[in-house]
Amino acid sequence: MPRIAKADVNKALTLAAKSIIDAAGSDGRTSRAEMKAALTKLPKEHKALADIFFKFIDHRDFRTGAQVTEKDVKRAVAYAKTHLIAKYDLNNDGLSKAEISKMSLTGRRAVDLARVLKAAGADGTLDSAKLGTAVNTHAKDAWFISESDYHPQYFAKDFPALHDLNGHNVMMALRPELAKHFEDATGLLGDYTAEVFTSREAKDFINGLSEVSDPNDPGLDPSAKAFAEITGLLQANLKDLHVVKVGPRGSSGKLATDNGLYSYVVIGRAADGKVAGIMLGAVET
Repeated sequence: MPRIAKADVNKALTLAAKSIIDAAGSDGRTSRAEMKAALTKLPKEHKALADIFFKFIDHRDFRTGAQVTEKDVKRAVAYAKTHLIAKYDLNNDGLSKAEISKMSLTGRRAVDLARVLKAAGADGTLDSAKLGTAVNTHAKDAWFISESDYHPQYFAKDFPALHDLNGHNVMMALRPELAKHFEDATGLLGDYTAEVFTSREAKDFINGLSEVSDPNDPGLDPSAKAFAEITGLLQANLKDLHVVKVGPRGSSGKLATDNGLYSYVVIGRAADGKVAGIMLGAVET
């Protein structure tokens, strides 16, 4: 088994820490219940490390309803890098199999995730092509439910690095895909418009994709699980993640409500410079 650099293990630890911080509610604190819900949306190795690292941070406080702050997480990351990772690299030449075997469970889980990230790409993320392959393995089992149900459609497009992910630019980048979706290539720009969700709205929308809409219908579980895998992949491999709703333009010039077919676009910047994500169809009347 080849050695693995401390820097790669530290990156894995930082990714897990970000998941803990992102799981926080509007008060900026991550409760045990919020972390439990967030873990269901993470890929296997990422989930294992985030789970054990949250418990590592939280273990000094066993009070019911205890919460972890961003400051707590950052303090724990600094401690873990020194005491759970660096101290085991005795020769400062990367962590060997023997050195890893002596590490704590948290340290070993960080190594597991680091190896997965390293295999995915040089910077620990999938490029847009590999991301598409991973997403598409789950897309057939995922259903976005509205008055007419749709599978998520993956896309990857060239996009100028300095352009913002605003409604107009997203519509321009995805013009062929949107024109096919709405079956209206000629009227796309004039008859349709876009609305960009706030960061909080986007987070809630993405998290909501993997929630079971009817707990009494176990048949919906496969779709929720598939969306958990898809959104976990998007969150782990895309930066600057946005949600954009595209649909008919109302008389005010803004997006009309309950006016037929819409597209929800989850989009971010991939490691290779492209924008990538999924399009979801929805009929709303």
